[in-house]
Amino acid sequence: MKLDRRSTLLGAGAAIAAGLAAGAAGAQPSLRIRRSVGELTATSDDVVAFGEAVRLMKRRRDGLSWDRQVRIHHVDAQHGNGLFLPWHRLQLLHLERIVARLTGHDSFAMPYWDWQEHRFLPAWVTDRDSPLYERERARGVDELDFAAARWAESPYTARLASDDFETFCGKLPEGQGMVEGYGHNHIHALIGGAMRHPRTSARDPMFWLHHSNVDRVWATWHGLRGRNLYPADWTALTVTGFVDADGEAVGDLPVAGALETGALGYGYDRLYPFPVFNVPEAGPPGATRRVPLGGGSWTVRAAAEPGSGRMSLTLPAEAAVRMRDADDTLMIEAAGAVGYAREAALEDRSLEIRLASGGRERSLGSSPTFVHVPEADGRHAHRGPYVLPFRFGEEVLNLLAASEGPVSVSVAAEDLLPEAGRPEPQAAWIELKLTLTETRWT
Repeated sequence: MKLDRRSTLLGAGAAIAAGLAAGAAGAQPSLRIRRSVGELTATSDDVVAFGEAVRLMKRRRDGLSWDRQVRIHHVDAQHGNGLFLPWHRLQLLHLERIVARLTGHDSFAMPYWDWQEHRFLPAWVTDRDSPLYERERARGVDELDFAAARWAESPYTARLASDDFETFCGKLPEGQGMVEGYGHNHIHALIGGAMRHPRTSARDPMFWLHHSNVDRVWATWHGLRGRNLYPADWTALTVTGFVDADGEAVGDLPVAGALETGALGYGYDRLYPFPVFNVPEAGPPGATRRVPLGGGSWTVRAAAEPGSGRMSLTLPAEAAVRMRDADDTLMIEAAGAVGYAREAALEDRSLEIRLASGGRERSLGSSPTFVHVPEADGRHAHRGPYVLPFRFGEEVLNLLAASEGPVSVSVAAEDLLPEAGRPEPQAAWIELKLTLTETRWT
């Protein structure tokens, strides 16, 4: 489906509604289908078109240049908040239209790279003769098993069939969702090179293949959970910074118009398949669910010391005692967040969150920072703290049963470039809401 500039500029979803109404009355327009890199080769139409467009755009110095796309992401991209998903969906959509215009391949759809299913980078982006090759990547990345590397860093990520809106998408004005903090950020750091920072990441063609899969994850969650969960004040917002297939600025676009992929003219060959995001409960033989009987809830917050990149909080003693005495009828829901000052010292770090008791530790999440640092000329709107969520559940019970004494949650900003000898970033605060619910299996 070929989309022109006029339909792009129509605001508040009016063009989408009109198109859907027309489709219902007659033949439905065909969708552009984004396909897995595992189904494509260097000679597949979409791969050839993407490579040719990158080659052409790198030669240009106008609104259709590759440098313009890199700068758009550097200046206008939304990270670390609830606009992350719609902003990147719309940048990817506009690049697809540019590729189609420049190459004449009107049905072009960006392939997606699912690091969990296809564990290595596709050969057609690691070939040094390919226009999709980027020389500035991490050493050894061509042979890296991304699934093994990613899960070795942190087992936590989004739950596509159960996460609520803020947990999955993020918060406003600042606060990453799980899909950003524990999926998106890790892949940027593992690919490395240009992909490490927002100011350069869009230069690597892998950026677009990665974000096509992030968008696919959102499309999956949307189908399972999202349609009735979007807050009205969020859908009323707009995002900006894009250029159309003529290289002209598009202007502000409504978040409400970016929720349905089909209305935007594309779909996926299949949505995200992995059940790891929705592990079923395991109870006694014959039991299928837990009925809540009551419980308690605690909220704890602690501030960091000035000049420190580390901080911790201690769980209430009453809660620690109950968890140590727990059997399989206790449900644990712990949701927290850590905040850091948004500064250059926070770049190239990994926020390591741990639960500790009696000399024993368990990771509660690891997330490489992907941070827009405010510049003197005000070229980016991000000004608040850098906020990362974390959570845990019954998986911590074994550690607590084998330990004694206070239970704490801590965070440290591990330096991924220790040879640089940089000062620590400034930690700001850590908070946790812990809910324990007594249940019975039925």
